Amino acid sequence: MTGALLQPSRNSLRRATVLGLCLLASVPVAYIVTRFIQTNRNIAFWDEYSLLSLLLRLDTGMSWQEFIAQIFQIDSEHRMVTSRLIGAASYWVSGAVNFSVIAVVGNLFLVGLCAILVTSARSVERRVRLVVLLAFGLFQLEHYEMFFWGGASIDHFQVVLLAGGTMAALARGTRSAAIGAGVLALLATFTLAHGCVVWVLGAAVLGHGRHWRQLAAWSALAIIALAIFFHGFEIHAAHRVTDFSAAGLGRLAWFWLALLGGPLTFGAQQGAPLFGLLLLIVLGWLGVRGAWTREPVMMPLALFAVVSLGLVAFGRLGVSGSQINSRYLVLGSLAWALTAFMTLERLTDSARPYRLLAWCLPGLIAFNLAANLAAAHAAETFVFSRDYPAVRFKQYGEEGHAGPFRLHPDQGAAKAILAQTEARGIYQLPRLCHEVTVPAPQSNPNMVTYVTDLTVSDDAVGFEGWAMMPKQKSKRGQIHVMLRSAKSSIILSTFSVARPDVAKAFKEPLWRYCGYNFVLRRARLPQEDFQVGLLISDRGRSEIKMTEHWIKLARHPLESPRLATTE
Repeated sequence: MTGALLQPSRNSLRRATVLGLCLLASVPVAYIVTRFIQTNRNIAFWDEYSLLSLLLRLDTGMSWQEFIAQIFQIDSEHRMVTSRLIGAASYWVSGAVNFSVIAVVGNLFLVGLCAILVTSARSVERRVRLVVLLAFGLFQLEHYEMFFWGGASIDHFQVVLLAGGTMAALARGTRSAAIGAGVLALLATFTLAHGCVVWVLGAAVLGHGRHWRQLAAWSALAIIALAIFFHGFEIHAAHRVTDFSAAGLGRLAWFWLALLGGPLTFGAQQGAPLFGLLLLIVLGWLGVRGAWTREPVMMPLALFAVVSLGLVAFGRLGVSGSQINSRYLVLGSLAWALTAFMTLERLTDSARPYRLLAWCLPGLIAFNLAANLAAAHAAETFVFSRDYPAVRFKQYGEEGHAGPFRLHPDQGAAKAILAQTEARGIYQLPRLCHEVTVPAPQSNPNMVTYVTDLTVSDDAVGFEGWAMMPKQKSKRGQIHVMLRSAKSSIILSTFSVARPDVAKAFKEPLWRYCGYNFVLRRARLPQEDFQVGLLISDRGRSEIKMTEHWIKLARHPLESPRLATTE
């Protein structure tokens, strides 16, 4: 009787535990989603100009033969067919391309990978444990390049999704699933170069399951796919490994181990090889203990990540610095998350399915927080390196005014491509400052303000600087510009910028986010003379300080129609 009474309470406790763990796992995911929403902008950056060039050729007319040749073209050892097709599909559907949407698609690839893995986990308990490990292991700022840059996410998140889908399909052991796995493996091959690794791991999965006919078909398809991939293949001169001495191979192995251990050192190579070696030892122990049989999806996918990083090490040893690029850390993070899951499954008591996970939670939370803190500056710098040159380009109509940051590495390339895409309606840089409504502002002479680089051209009005309130914390999005003339008062948003240098100079750490950029097409303003004011709006209150700066757009009798002055 007592046992019957206790059973409902135990079930309720277990359900509450599952709910609590899932809610806890949603926290790092929600944090990354929030950061993504804050930073996602339709700004073409670096590699994305190659896609714009492809779309221009499509728009001007291209045969199917030329199109196939273009999308299969090698770029730094990769044949990025799938990402090029995503851009082309956007053009075919809408006549344009939006890189904000592409970034959403790229991030959904990571969500799709997690969904595949969780679905393949087979039981509620296993799924809950996996959800927690994936959430805290993958959804953190070390992967900022993929989270905040569509051009990286549609490659690097997509290839792990396709690899995971391949292994999950092969684990089913059916003929139709094997056909689906073959399709996914083909797509992985023509997403990034290390997608080729799926053929080796897929063959191992089929061989282990004694699916000999499927293995024969798989091998034939692999030969065809790899023959196409390596036709005309060449390694970029800067990426070639030429030292095959014992010392050279040792440096290569050391770099590979550093890539494996990099997630636990937050991208720093120092100390990372030891963690990489630990990962290999644990994977070896799991393999000896039968993980390949018990975990037909997790083990092959973890090995995919390990072997893929071997290829990355071979291709990037010559250009590697002291830090590991964010876009390569996702493979190491995936390997660690899956290895932790398989280890947890090996050690968990089935009668207490969440006890060991509960003991691990403090470490998982600490790692996630530490990774976010360690990568925060790099992530912020990366977003700034994309956004700031876009602001300055719109302000000046050319590159070269954003310090070391550029929309495209080649001089003049961005200007030429953007002029063509805007003329054809394919793509243009977005509006970065918009008219807004705020509570009626009150004058505050104590506000600290600064305006610099104020320019007016035939195309745009722009300036930058900072604004802050004494002893108050500066926040993103609270700084606005008021343009006041004899006839008009216009309040516009600004582009928030972190200015730790200003905060340091004023010895006020609360002012880290006191910076702003402002740029607006001149055609959006009436032809009037505007005094520039800076406005801070926060918590339902707005305060303003008018500056001594003016933007003179009115046409005066003695002035040329093209003349505009600033004071």
